[in-house]
Amino acid sequence: MNAGGGVLAYTLLGVDYNEASGDCAFLILDPHYTGSDDLKKIVNGGWCAWKKSVDSKGRSFFLKDKFYNLLLPQRPNMV
Repeated sequence: MNAGGGVLAYTLLGVDYNEASGDCAFLILDPHYTGSDDLKKIVNGGWCAWKKSVDSKGRSFFLKDKFYNLLLPQRPNMV
């Protein structure tokens, strides 16, 4: 799923939800990455990482004062 809000864009690859604590994290890929398919370069460069819904400083990953567009690409029935 792709999401865009404010001046940012994200590709949401996964969600990790802890039922016991209520903590949530999102596996985010930056859709602006244009380099090679080198996973070490992508991960070490911060292009793909787990982002907590609320970080250690209390800041929310998805900002409440921003509008987010969501895009869920689907395959046609004939493919």
